[in-house]
Amino acid sequence: MKKKLLIGLFMAFLIMSITAAEGQIPSYEKGSQMFTFRVGPVIPSFLYFPYSPSRTLGFTDTRLKIGGYGAIRYQGFLSPYVALGGELGYLFDYSRSDLFTSVPFLAKLTYIPVQGTFEIPLSLGVGFAYNSYRESSYLSFLAEAEVGVSYYFTESWGLNLTSGLTLIPEIYFGDSRSNTALAGFMPITLSISYRSN
Repeated sequence: MKKKLLIGLFMAFLIMSITAAEGQIPSYEKGSQMFTFRVGPVIPSFLYFPYSPSRTLGFTDTRLKIGGYGAIRYQGFLSPYVALGGELGYLFDYSRSDLFTSVPFLAKLTYIPVQGTFEIPLSLGVGFAYNSYRESSYLSFLAEAEVGVSYYFTESWGLNLTSGLTLIPEIYFGDSRSNTALAGFMPITLSISYRSN
């Protein structure tokens, strides 16, 4: 039920954003740039085991606590509404007394249908993450989807509130493939952005 509600709210938000963007004069042009510094809590959402569906764990079963996320992002605009760039972050979470850390390197595509003093950025990111848990570390793929609301209190500086879903897979082959898992995290970040034309 929660998933259907979230998907419905996201779709309504997206449709309203696109409708509101019609006839609007964009704030950006090709070559505009944006720098963003982000920080906030991370909520562990789920652990999914595709080869052992009975082991799939929701938020209360993951034994992970609320952690944190911080990142820096740079984006350049390809058009008045679409920006492409990269993000380097740091995610941490605790499982009992053990620390899980992840250092994601993401390529990020952002669409901003509503622009001006208030903006609604929609982002998709893909990349790699260097993960560490207990005494093991590994490099994995990473995917992310985000939606946010921005308020620019000057022409160049703004505050953003963003949330989304970050997916980090851990893939095994052969006899160990039953340990293959997909972890979902939900960062809720407050950001400060600087934009220049």
